[in-house]
Amino acid sequence: MWELLALTTGKELGQFALTQILAFTQPLLESYVQDFFKGCLDSGIARLKTTQLKAPMAAAIGFFIQRFVKELQFNDIPDSSIQHHYQGALKTFVRDKAVGAILGQAFETGCKKIDFAQLEMIWQQKQLGQGWQFPEDFDWRGVAKEYLVEVKGIVKADDELRALLQTDLLQEIAQNTTQLSPGFDVAKYQDSLQYSYGHLKLYTLDSTDRVDAIKLWSLFVEQTVREALPPMRYELPLDLKRKLLAEGQLEEDLSAEALEHYRRDYFQQPTRKVLDAVADCQRAVILGDPGSGKSTLLQYLALDWVEGKTSALPLLIELREYALAQSANFLDFLHCGRGADWQFDQQQLHQHLLEQPTLVMFDGLDEVFHRPTQAAVIDEIIRFAQQYPQAQILVTSRIVGYTPERFQHAEFKQFTIQPLDESEIHTFIDRWYDLAMGSAGDKVRLKQRLKDAIANSKAIQNLADNPLLLTMMAILNRRQELPRDRADLYDQASRVLLYHWDVDHKNLQLPLDAIGRREKQEMLRAIAYEMQAGEEGLKGNLISAERLTRLLTDYLREQGFSEPREKANRLIEQLRDRNFILCYRGADTYGFVHRTFLEYFCAVEIVHRFEKQQTLTFEQLRDEVFGEHWQDETWNEVLRLICGMIDTKFSGKLIEFLTDQVVKKDQFIDSTEDFKKLRIEGFSNLLLAADCLFDIDNTGNISDARMKLLRGLKHEIESPEVRLSFLAALEIFNRILMNFTEALGWVKRQTIEHGKENIVSRSAIKSAAVNAIVRHNKTSENLDWLKRMITNQDYALRRAATWAIPEYYERDREVLDLLIKRLEEDESRPVRCAAILNISRYYPIDPEIFELFLNVIQEDSFIREFRWQDNPRQLALETLINNHSDDPKVSQILKERAANDPDEQLREWAQEQLKLQTEKSKREGQS
Repeated sequence: MWELLALTTGKELGQFALTQILAFTQPLLESYVQDFFKGCLDSGIARLKTTQLKAPMAAAIGFFIQRFVKELQFNDIPDSSIQHHYQGALKTFVRDKAVGAILGQAFETGCKKIDFAQLEMIWQQKQLGQGWQFPEDFDWRGVAKEYLVEVKGIVKADDELRALLQTDLLQEIAQNTTQLSPGFDVAKYQDSLQYSYGHLKLYTLDSTDRVDAIKLWSLFVEQTVREALPPMRYELPLDLKRKLLAEGQLEEDLSAEALEHYRRDYFQQPTRKVLDAVADCQRAVILGDPGSGKSTLLQYLALDWVEGKTSALPLLIELREYALAQSANFLDFLHCGRGADWQFDQQQLHQHLLEQPTLVMFDGLDEVFHRPTQAAVIDEIIRFAQQYPQAQILVTSRIVGYTPERFQHAEFKQFTIQPLDESEIHTFIDRWYDLAMGSAGDKVRLKQRLKDAIANSKAIQNLADNPLLLTMMAILNRRQELPRDRADLYDQASRVLLYHWDVDHKNLQLPLDAIGRREKQEMLRAIAYEMQAGEEGLKGNLISAERLTRLLTDYLREQGFSEPREKANRLIEQLRDRNFILCYRGADTYGFVHRTFLEYFCAVEIVHRFEKQQTLTFEQLRDEVFGEHWQDETWNEVLRLICGMIDTKFSGKLIEFLTDQVVKKDQFIDSTEDFKKLRIEGFSNLLLAADCLFDIDNTGNISDARMKLLRGLKHEIESPEVRLSFLAALEIFNRILMNFTEALGWVKRQTIEHGKENIVSRSAIKSAAVNAIVRHNKTSENLDWLKRMITNQDYALRRAATWAIPEYYERDREVLDLLIKRLEEDESRPVRCAAILNISRYYPIDPEIFELFLNVIQEDSFIREFRWQDNPRQLALETLINNHSDDPKVSQILKERAANDPDEQLREWAQEQLKLQTEKSKREGQS
């Protein structure tokens, strides 16, 4: 039975404690319950029966035992010893009434800690550790702290117990309203918001004099959102996915086919500016990655009211602070909660919420880590929204671990913040330097330098679409030119983010010199390598809390730090709260906030073992690192970084090694659907070798490797047996040649001339070629060339140009006219579909586009031959439903398609849409 203890949670854990641990007779159980709760329910014990109190008490004891056993395992106590020696000792320990009374302290309102020292003393006095090994580093403080957090969750989840525990506090407030009321001073509240959120808190990223002068309201760049749940919620490692499913943090596990369909539907949802999206709905959840600007958005909305832009009183509640405060409800928290930024008299606030416009914002649902507590908080938010229907409600959360069902049932809309696009990045850069540098003459040059660095470096692009990381790069760029070398860039970026650990030493109660930058970097390297060594490898980007704790503890102990276990736990606690390199990912796991840092620290660790420690020979580097992982795409970035860091004589040998590798090509089918798979897997050795060569600054010392790679490229181009190899050759040629004038001329010739023998492959080949041309060189000359291609007689070129022009160039009226002409006149269905999707993606559905799409739905004559084909009529109708679902014309034409469309698949889809609309109308009528 005890071996199942680690897998048991909730009610099952409480039942385990009652039947296997306490196992009292009824009279003894009642006596134990009274002693357990005497510190917090002495006056209220008669109001609840033992049957009502024993369940939360047993759940708490069960968790204490579970955490006690886990601590033994952390200290390498064998399971056999736990089973044979500690089982009886633990029973004796928790059945002691003195121990029960101490554990019961956690249920007291406002309890901050329990007397763990007294627990340790009782354990020693009873000599429960005698006769076998008891760990010297047993973390009584840590066990007690996690137990206290668990009890708070138990209280939150039990409405009756929570009400009883709060009775005395509420009576005290009622009796002392005059003395305790914080009042309802709106003017001072405005000043408080301006002080709290008016300026960016960048002292941890930048120490320059002007940084405190940057006003959030002036710098804010409005994000773009989609009204949909992101597909990356399901793109998780298998073991993490199983944990999240088991904990209810994912509602389903999707197959590869279902995930692809989900992804397609997600990206077909129109994008909107977040302020417009929020303004149009009464209840919403805003989802986003770490650093995407969720909290900044809420602070901006609060400042909008301060600036007189809106009339609704903004109330901003940080849910992590609320969970810690153990307040009776949100009004109680805003009345007297220690974590509240401002306090309002709850009776006056209650009246205001009922009668006046109010914006209530709940920030950081994901920061309530304890799942039962989080579930209770979600229920409280929903009840709050129902109690105050006039109030507008916003909730923010990270994507991973978010469960949508209860919010969906409560009719909360759900929006996902999109990565910053090029125009948003440029707007941010312009505003940043205008505010940070004032009238300094150098700011124009710095602006352009950062924009050019982002445009010309894939590594910088990978970071720049995140507002936090873009801010970091703006700071780095002000000090020096951002390095082209990716390893140097990542090193500088990590140094800035590691500064968070420096400034938080006070909060961690560690000496300022306790853990230096070298130790921090070594720990992150070890964490990254530990992730890499797991079954999921770099695909996972996660590490369990248990492995993380053990890794940090072992490192700190080896480095001679005192109290290594305690320091490790405090570091992890800080990572959960606010660090921007590692973050909590749910299911008791952690990961790097941005995959880039995982890859960088893993590569640095391997290079350190090769060059510094010399525990890894070149042969091992070649055969065990490159030889075993070059075919795994998730390792490509790590291998490229390694080649850029080590001596070029070794890099050259590794490139030659990759060029010599052989990939079987006969397994691939000659069809359009297999192009991507063939490009990545069929020629991955040459693609990776070319990338590694590109990352080496001085290629003069490895001319032999470069020539060998070029010969391999030439062989693939001229290979008569596999014509699809052109696609791979095209990618490599653009990466390796670096002379874009020569490269573009070659690609353009191949675009027109290649593939005549193979009609199936020609379309994808030419699409790839057109995309390669403009992706690598966005010049006006190539724009003119694309405009000619959009009217070419070859439909593949027309479709490729239709996709490429709005993606890589300014989306002005001329481009819109080109897309409209393709939609109205092109005889090719794929071209018309591309035009519809790009118009809906990049342009507002104004009256002109509305009528254009209505005409397409009525006039386009395409009928599917295969289920996988897109139908232009359906794409146009989807866009109108997503953007103008309430328009009578849309409703009418949807009914017509459901009844009479010649395409059977479109009819079925339209009928399903009508059913969904009917169900939605019924729900709205009931509410």
